[in-house]
Amino acid sequence: MKLGERLRGVVDNLSGAGEIQRLVAENDLLRERERLAYVYVRSKVNQLLRVMGTLPLRAEELNDSTLLELDPIGIIADAFAQVLDHLNDTNDKLKLANDEIQAILTAANVGILVLDAEMKVQAFNPKLREMFLPAGIDVIGSACSEVLCGQDIPPADCTFAKVMASKIGLQRQEWALKGCHYDVAAAPIKNRFGEITHAVLVYNEVTDRKRMMESLQESEEMFRTLLENSRDMVQGVTPDGTFLYVNRAWRQALGYGEDEIDRLTIHDIIHPDCREHCLGFFQALLSTGKGGEIEAVFVSRDGTTLPVKGNVSCNFRDGKPLVTCGIFHRADVGQSCL
Repeated sequence: MKLGERLRGVVDNLSGAGEIQRLVAENDLLRERERLAYVYVRSKVNQLLRVMGTLPLRAEELNDSTLLELDPIGIIADAFAQVLDHLNDTNDKLKLANDEIQAILTAANVGILVLDAEMKVQAFNPKLREMFLPAGIDVIGSACSEVLCGQDIPPADCTFAKVMASKIGLQRQEWALKGCHYDVAAAPIKNRFGEITHAVLVYNEVTDRKRMMESLQESEEMFRTLLENSRDMVQGVTPDGTFLYVNRAWRQALGYGEDEIDRLTIHDIIHPDCREHCLGFFQALLSTGKGGEIEAVFVSRDGTTLPVKGNVSCNFRDGKPLVTCGIFHRADVGQSCL
């Protein structure tokens, strides 16, 4: 170093100029660091605001001098704490609702199946497994047609396919599968765009009911056959006096065809001289339910009198008379009410 430069350095040190330059440089560094700090804080505040769905801050809205004084990060942190509290509360409610739904599904005495739009099994309750599924086999994600119907392609009358096509719920009576019968109710679940995302199917086994109804129908047919072939005159009369049923012997004895019975009432077949006695018995039967033997005289279609004797009873439902049943046979004139 030249002598002149050394002398200038000594003079600068003695006068303090070197220290001033050092302080100026240090101050510039601190200012730059402060600027970068503000930029960082503002960027992170804007990042948090975007996460919350809020527009970022503009410089004219909040300058650097008030950025730290306002403490937007603290405000956002408090907002996040409230959001998290709300989410925790919502999650607790959702868990409770889910537990309640699971309890209902478990307790339900019907099979419940949830399918996605691709006909894949998404959920089911224990009753459905008991009805259709082998124990211990995981069928989640499997095709419904394979799980329930045992075939790769859905059947032509597939309930799920009908729901997807119509986009509305439907009910199906006595669907048959492997010798059993089920009433099926199905309903679509749609998203906010109206698209079906899932379908819920409910299966109620009615095999025993169907067999019972078939047995009752057979018994009814047998009973009707017995009545139609009986020699006695059998009639069923409603409380208003119209005929609910008459057998063949009744029609033959009084000369009426089957198509004429609907237009008749009990007043049309009772002889005028016997009407007060018979209608009084009829009203007492409807009021008290106490039946018994009765003698009467019927009038046939051609006006011929027919003395009869028989037994009449009344069936009640919920305390109200439903129908009277009378079984008559021809009687001697002396036995009638004439």
